[in-house]
Amino acid sequence: MIVNTKWLEQYTEIPYSPEELEEKLTYLGLESTIKKNPAEKINGVIISEITEIFPHPNADRLCICRVDTGINTMDVVCGAPNVKVGQKVPLVKIGTTLPNGMTLKPVKIRGVQSEGMLCAEDELGLSDDHGGIMVLDNEAPVGMELKDYLAGSGTSIDIDLTPNRPDCTSHIGVARDITLLTGKELKIPEIEFTESDESVRDYIDVEIINEIGCPRYAARVVRGVRVGPSPKWLVDFLGSVGVRSINNVVDAANFVLLETGHPLHTFDYRMINGNKIIVRSAKDGEEVETIDGVRRELIKDVLLICDAERPVAVAGIMGLANSEINEDTTDILIESAYFDPATIRKGSKYLGLQTDASYRFERGADPEGVIYALNRLSDLIVQLAGGAVCKGIVDCYPRIVKPREIIVRFKRVNSLLGVDIQQDWIVEKFEKLGCKILDRDSGSVRVEAPSWRPDLEREIDMIEEVVRIYGMHNVPNAKVMRIQPNYETTHDYELVEKLRELIANFGLYEMCSNSLVNQVFTEFGPQTLSPVKVKNPLSQDMSHLRTTLIPGLLQTAKRNLNHQNPDLPLFEIGFVQHYNPQKETHAEEFQKFAILLAGFFEEKYWGYERRKADVFILKGILERIANRFGISKIDFKLEKHKQFDQIISTEVDGRQLAYLGRISQKYLQNDWDIEIPVFVLEGDVSTLIHLSSQSRQYVELPVFPSIQRDISILVDTNIKVADVERLIVGKGGKYLQELRFYDLYKGKNIDKGQKSVTFNLVFRAEERTLKDAEVEDTMAAVHKTLLKELGAKLR
Repeated sequence: MIVNTKWLEQYTEIPYSPEELEEKLTYLGLESTIKKNPAEKINGVIISEITEIFPHPNADRLCICRVDTGINTMDVVCGAPNVKVGQKVPLVKIGTTLPNGMTLKPVKIRGVQSEGMLCAEDELGLSDDHGGIMVLDNEAPVGMELKDYLAGSGTSIDIDLTPNRPDCTSHIGVARDITLLTGKELKIPEIEFTESDESVRDYIDVEIINEIGCPRYAARVVRGVRVGPSPKWLVDFLGSVGVRSINNVVDAANFVLLETGHPLHTFDYRMINGNKIIVRSAKDGEEVETIDGVRRELIKDVLLICDAERPVAVAGIMGLANSEINEDTTDILIESAYFDPATIRKGSKYLGLQTDASYRFERGADPEGVIYALNRLSDLIVQLAGGAVCKGIVDCYPRIVKPREIIVRFKRVNSLLGVDIQQDWIVEKFEKLGCKILDRDSGSVRVEAPSWRPDLEREIDMIEEVVRIYGMHNVPNAKVMRIQPNYETTHDYELVEKLRELIANFGLYEMCSNSLVNQVFTEFGPQTLSPVKVKNPLSQDMSHLRTTLIPGLLQTAKRNLNHQNPDLPLFEIGFVQHYNPQKETHAEEFQKFAILLAGFFEEKYWGYERRKADVFILKGILERIANRFGISKIDFKLEKHKQFDQIISTEVDGRQLAYLGRISQKYLQNDWDIEIPVFVLEGDVSTLIHLSSQSRQYVELPVFPSIQRDISILVDTNIKVADVERLIVGKGGKYLQELRFYDLYKGKNIDKGQKSVTFNLVFRAEERTLKDAEVEDTMAAVHKTLLKELGAKLR
């Protein structure tokens, strides 16, 4: 937001230099920077007056201007079409160097000596306007340096506004904040125009279909205007804040926008069919052409202003080419409305179109400022373009925006700030802010927040205003800071930290990914959960809350692979969400843990050969995690899924704990551009915590020695190791304490269609030493059962 100091002085007295004002505004929370004035680079250019104009003897398109410099007269050859006798114009003398680096030298133009040069604004580096020579005000003093004259046009200050301050998107809003410091009066321009006898309702009617998107819409009609160039004072004011002049009607609307902060729109009334304005949502696929000449396809989230037959504007963003003001316009329909910020923001983001209007409506315009802005523009148009304002206003206000009442406790203010501020001072500043004092006693004040401050909702917001005005630099630093740390943690939190430490100890690196993802990523994995859609996403890639952690791991893997880092042991512990209409927020949250392995699992080391990542490493990690959490038995089940070449689900006592597997290479290549195998595991933290909370039995360390036996058998390749383990445990008897599967072999000396599996069995009795004969009997029973049930052969 750019403001001009000369413009600000119309609304309040400013006892500060531009540099002081820059500092004061920054202290108020309006971070300000003085814009460099291009006129400062102009040296040797003076103000002159054209006293006579003669035709050039050798060129039809040139003329000779005799100019008065205040000291003498000079003849200058000029080709500008807008030169007139009596104009005050910039004169560049021979030997002067312009901002573009050009030095003016003596020259004859078509046989006539030119003693100087009359310049356009672009030649002086003031703008890109080359439509003719620069014409100054009639009051400009002849002979004065141009840069000294332009210095009196005020200083432009660029304010970096935070999103919560829509009131300061205007000169009046900034002036109001200045009065908080100076105590001076805020001067709001008075409106003086006479309405005609014609009723506005004979010319226009308003219907609001989408009342949420447009809570208020007001309109006036001005007839008999003359569209033309704006006066110089208006062109200069707009130029001082970087706005290009278009014509007197459009410039008036821009002036009121920058003055009040309320966007308005002017329509050529001839182009409004059916004498009616309808505010509705767009239809999916509906197309319009905006005033910038671009055809745009709309969706239902975009709000439209329509007449009885067609759209005439994209509400709060930009007008359409079919109703814009032009030089033939004589009757004008003026729109002043309050649009819902979220609706305008959504439409602006979809269209990729931010305008001065949408910038303000997105942050929250003043619903009660609609009528003042409408009347102010009507008054200005009559002054600049003539015409008559029809009697009355069409004001459609179906959803009244109620004022907010806030109670502020004086003791709370002083407690938070650590300084004793007088109650009367606080109340006075609230009134300066525009608050209405509803009630006051010795302990508090009840105020009604001004309609132009949508950010003031709670007591703490008002306290922030107090410290903003009082000045953070005036609040003393605390001499002693006492902080009492809170070391209380929940049992679940401790278990999650235990899980995090355990996984990291396997040599995995923890990462954190964004919980906002593209909808495509919510469709990954075997757990089909309905995703939660974000209402106003920043982009399509952040449109939904994640339902799984795996896509975030894959994104990290892809980034590392692109940087030549193929060995990836990664994990993440985080929350996922899914849609649940039974919940108050329609979202339910779960905590998950996930692991991704790719490339080699171990780092390079001379002492051993590195092992490549595979699904068995993930299986071993899951079993170690389960063991540390007191879970002794996991059931593994082979499944099928289109995104996996191999996927295994795991259960404990009928509760699903996790799934693990190798992601389909086709899916990796097509969707992620990943060429190497990737293995993933994703588990449920709440299930892990629930199972770990079950009762455990602790036993003394064994006193008597164990007896170990190995068994190696040949079985068909389709037989699962888990089935073999189940049979061994079933026949192992009460002394079998541990069963370990440690070898799988297929290849040489093994028949095709078979595999060799080897197990280690540990036997121990708690009350005595076992005898070998007892173990041999048990092993014989195991051999017999494996032969009978699986057709196994001992190796």
